[in-house]
Amino acid sequence: MALNVDAAVESIHTMHVLIEKVFNGTGNDADLAALTDYFTNDFEMVGAAGKRISFEQVKGLFANNQGKMPDIKIETYDAEVLMQSVDSIVLTYTEKHTKDSGILIRRSCALIVEEQGKMLWRYLQETFLA
Repeated sequence: MALNVDAAVESIHTMHVLIEKVFNGTGNDADLAALTDYFTNDFEMVGAAGKRISFEQVKGLFANNQGKMPDIKIETYDAEVLMQSVDSIVLTYTEKHTKDSGILIRRSCALIVEEQGKMLWRYLQETFLA
């Protein structure tokens, strides 16, 4: 049986709620820990600007930006399954960051694996749309 699509899509939303809380300062250290728990230890990503980023760098990005974007709002929508297997799924989704200084929209593609019933992010590729 393939992994639960609804749980994988929910991980997109839940993780971005945590990112918003960490960045806007409404979160706490428990939220930061919960956020980093969404990633595999060998997670990597390619950011929208094309830079390859390791899991250690992602953790640093979150920790160093706690509370530094008090006006940020993050929305995720249009999740689509590209590929699904017993223990992994590839999804695309749209992510919108709204701040007083403007709006950034990106389309992202994530590889999510299921380990012991938990959705963990293994890879992420982002592309700016606007």
